[in-house]
Amino acid sequence: MTLTDIYLKINGLFEKLEKAVAILLISAIVLIVFASTVARYLFNEPIFGADRLATYMMVWLGLIGFQIASSKLRHIDIEFLKARVNQSTKCLMNMATSLLSAVFLGILFWISLDYLQASIELNDKDIVFEIPLWYIILILPISFGISAVRYFFAIFLWLDAFRGKRQEEEFVKQKLL
Repeated sequence: MTLTDIYLKINGLFEKLEKAVAILLISAIVLIVFASTVARYLFNEPIFGADRLATYMMVWLGLIGFQIASSKLRHIDIEFLKARVNQSTKCLMNMATSLLSAVFLGILFWISLDYLQASIELNDKDIVFEIPLWYIILILPISFGISAVRYFFAIFLWLDAFRGKRQEEEFVKQKLL
């Protein structure tokens, strides 16, 4: 079993976990907003903090959605060019795109870690719930870090394709593309 095979198994497990968390978050958002709306019409007052809680959950949901997209190796592509080059050039272009994505997300990971640390040191708190804001900010380094690792391993997947060890059809079959 190669390193890329191990990565694909781990990536599949992470993706299942991310999808489960996303389903839970979107369900919770719908229930909270619905309950608050009903309370507003029945009692003339919405549930205190419901909109803020739904907003925080939406931030987490958006970044988990970003992670799910990165698990599928979805990134900015120049399909116009890729459609006009041979397979080996296409693999090289995909490796370069994956490398740039991994570097960019790695930089965002380090910046978000600094932001998280500053929030912890400054003891930032939400004024409504009086919870530390780093609970909300924590999703930033998690999302950027996991996505950076995924694009880093994508370089090796495309390298396997370049060397003829994998076919692009295999990526499609494993729902990576």
